[in-house]
Amino acid sequence: MPLAERRAQLVQAALSVAAQAGVEAVTIRAVAHEAGVSLGTVHYCFRDKDELLDAMGQSISVEASDQIKAAITAGAAAGLDFPTLAHECAEALLMGLKRFRQVRLLLLEIATTGARNQALRPTAVAHLEQSTEMARALVTAFAEAAGVRYRVDVGLVARTVTALIDGIELAWLVDQDDARALEGFHALADLLTVYVDGDAVGRPSTAST
Repeated sequence: MPLAERRAQLVQAALSVAAQAGVEAVTIRAVAHEAGVSLGTVHYCFRDKDELLDAMGQSISVEASDQIKAAITAGAAAGLDFPTLAHECAEALLMGLKRFRQVRLLLLEIATTGARNQALRPTAVAHLEQSTEMARALVTAFAEAAGVRYRVDVGLVARTVTALIDGIELAWLVDQDDARALEGFHALADLLTVYVDGDAVGRPSTAST
């Protein structure tokens, strides 16, 4: 097998191990066993565990869920005002979290592992930056869809949204309480409305009730 293909196979095996037992369980031996190859094969493809973890982290993309994208598109088409659109997206956030639970758990684990492991820190930082940029794009899309602008720097809005979503998602991953997570996402929607310039909130909603 060509080296690039073998590395890709081992990365997938590492992701499988992490999905079953967490990032800390990803070892050269565990990945070799999962992939059905020798320890020597893994060592040939990756210098050490840290390089393998880095490759695994880089293979995970940070993307907005289809539910969020669909909610923004539908809200814009319906002419929803900003608060209504934000709360519609709160529902979509929970749906996306439940659908991509394992990916969100892995990303949070990579973040905490990167805080301790200098070799993985650049990957953790890159994921944080990607999450913030994704949040920036989403909150910008919210404002454009509702015809409003923010009264504070959109970068601050994006960083705040990223931090709050991560906290809500971490709590949900632990307690699996949909109602509490949804309550948190709706509180985030209310906070976003506070950041909107002017008296509130864009054009009136034309959505049916």
